[in-house]
Amino acid sequence: MNDFVHVDEKWFYLTKVKRKYYVYDDEEVAARTVKSKSFITKVMFLAAVARPRYDYHAKKMWDGKVGVWPFVQVAPALRSSKNRPKGTPVTVPVTVDSKVYFDAVVNKVVPAILAKFPGGRDRGNVSIQQDNASPHKCVTTELLHAQGVRGIVVVNQPPNSPDFNVLDLGFFNSIQSLQYQKATRSIEELIDAVESAFYELPADTLAKTFVITLQNVMEKSIEIHGSNEYKLPHMRKDASKYLTVMCITSSAMLLATRAH
Repeated sequence: MNDFVHVDEKWFYLTKVKRKYYVYDDEEVAARTVKSKSFITKVMFLAAVARPRYDYHAKKMWDGKVGVWPFVQVAPALRSSKNRPKGTPVTVPVTVDSKVYFDAVVNKVVPAILAKFPGGRDRGNVSIQQDNASPHKCVTTELLHAQGVRGIVVVNQPPNSPDFNVLDLGFFNSIQSLQYQKATRSIEELIDAVESAFYELPADTLAKTFVITLQNVMEKSIEIHGSNEYKLPHMRKDASKYLTVMCITSSAMLLATRAH
């Protein structure tokens, strides 16, 4: 589990489709206008995380955050508007296909893993865990080797398998909750909000998703012989189970530090 990097994409929106407002009887509700919810500005992000741990090579705690990257490009505006003339460089979302995804993994995810993953030159192979979506099939261990990448292998989740990706099991939701607390009015502000939310979240949040949520999902899947038809029970992520695991981990790190 410590050698796996969980990778996945998610849409992040400029604003919620539905919002609650608490107002007085004589107060007007804030008006929001858009043609339809499909016109709400959104950007797809690629995120990569691993289990937080103590980095013996760097002699410090590692938060497990490999990185988060938006799928956008700067292109000239096709039409004039009240905000800018035609031809002005603007940031626009990019459609994610196999070529775009492969480029993101090779030029963003892989360098970030090599730069941040604990262990230095002494670490073994690092596994990139991704789902079996069509654009992902272009990223294989063989193709990474052909690009000169060593020490990194690719693991695809089988179709219709239980979701063992911590990004989908709660960490993406944590990022989104924090992102919605930041006022954004443009794509650039949305990108800044998502990136800052990703790095502002405490490593504790990611650790809990690994130690408790992922562990419970695996246990439930084993109970029903590998099926994904399970109902995830409510989990008290601050309860004794998490604290016990963290205490054991902290004790092991302390002993290892003293040994060095």
